[in-house]
Amino acid sequence: MPLDIPIPRTIFSVTQICHTLSRVIQRQPILQNVWVKGQVSNLSRPTSGHIYFTIKDEKSNIRGVIWRSSASRLQFLPSDGEEILVQGQIGIYSAGSNYQITVNKVEPLGIGALQKAFEDLKQRLFEEGLFDDRYKKPLPVFPQKIGVITSETGAAIQDIQQQLNKRYPLAELLLYPTLVQGEAAGEQIATAIRALNKRTDIDVIIVGRGGGSMEDLWAFNEEIVARAIFDSIIPIVSAVGHETDFTISDMVADHRSPTPSAAVEHVVPDQQELINNLDATISRLNQLISQRLTAQHTQLNTFDEGLSPSRRMDTILQFSQSVDGLEAANHRAIKEKLDDENIRLQSLVDRLNSLSPLATLNRGYSICRTLAGQIVTSIQQTNVGERLDVKLAEGELVCIVEERLD
Repeated sequence: MPLDIPIPRTIFSVTQICHTLSRVIQRQPILQNVWVKGQVSNLSRPTSGHIYFTIKDEKSNIRGVIWRSSASRLQFLPSDGEEILVQGQIGIYSAGSNYQITVNKVEPLGIGALQKAFEDLKQRLFEEGLFDDRYKKPLPVFPQKIGVITSETGAAIQDIQQQLNKRYPLAELLLYPTLVQGEAAGEQIATAIRALNKRTDIDVIIVGRGGGSMEDLWAFNEEIVARAIFDSIIPIVSAVGHETDFTISDMVADHRSPTPSAAVEHVVPDQQELINNLDATISRLNQLISQRLTAQHTQLNTFDEGLSPSRRMDTILQFSQSVDGLEAANHRAIKEKLDDENIRLQSLVDRLNSLSPLATLNRGYSICRTLAGQIVTSIQQTNVGERLDVKLAEGELVCIVEERLD
């Protein structure tokens, strides 16, 4: 009879299964960078800013999610019913145990060639250095005349004019009308940039238009426009489309504004803000002047008190007393100095007297000289009968040598 050996069972929770499958998928490199095409359905965008939708074809569907951080960087956002191409990572949504793709890029099918052309040109111009910050020119602080390159019938010029009238009506607009979409638009925009650069009264140029699809905005992705912007001597602000639109012109321009209206905010100061700053400056100056005048007034009062008759007499008496004290001190100093000098002089006299021959004579000695004035120190210098002069401490003697004794 065969033995019935129980086989050990491994029991998983639903969460563990989902996590296991998720790890299996994450270890597949091909699933971490996939491109999926299909039709969008069930799209929703709650207040969180994330975008949730389904991508489907004739037989299957897969959930898709675009996180808010990625959605803010996309040039194109999907809509229900559109055929799209998305790039992202395959994973599992544990709460619903559903496969889903976390989307990083979205392209509408039909303009993939335009996107490739955009990326190729962007890379080439980047390598040439056209996007480098070192080439960006600063915008003027108080422009007097602003050149605008856009359609004369579009909303962009109206928005720019209204915003300028509101913020800084001192500046003047000069419109150079061009097409902003279509095959001829790029050439016209580049020509307009070169034409405005020949003028000497333009301080800054705004190049732009309102929003639209990638095809609508393509003129601002053309190389001829990018190089005209780069070669411009006058600072250029690119203001193309809405905040999510980003063109080659934006990258080359000295400054990029998300909309034409925002371009005015970057180009001119706000007159009300200037007035407020001026009022605040005047107020601070008045306050400083008032404080200075108060300090000067206080100092004058102090001087006035110091110059009153009673204070003047007190000051004179104090000075007089000081003079008397200084005079007495001077006399004492002179007397002390004279006493010191007398003592020093007496010391020198004593030393001199101790060295003087007269001091020797006072002790009973004498000096004997021949008539020729030679001092006699030896009997060999004299002869018997010779006359000699003898110098004493008091007076002199004339003597005759009677005898020489050895």
